[in-house]
Amino acid sequence: MKMVRIEKYVQGVTQERFKLPAGIARLVVRLLPTEARAQLRRRGLDVDALLNTATPAGDVQWLDVREDGVEKRICIRIDR
Repeated sequence: MKMVRIEKYVQGVTQERFKLPAGIARLVVRLLPTEARAQLRRRGLDVDALLNTATPAGDVQWLDVREDGVEKRICIRIDR
């Protein structure tokens, strides 16, 4: 089963990580408003492409965010 792995890093150190089945992630993404998906794409995260295209194993997308005044990097990868 394909899994979506999401990891949050602060200054290169993993702060959180979790994974969920890709099928559930696809369902959740379909529920997002079109504008929300567009905002994610503008910030560098194309969830539609990540979840719906046949890409090689290890395909990774990164998203830089600021949370509570702290710069963080989010890594989203599909384990195929």
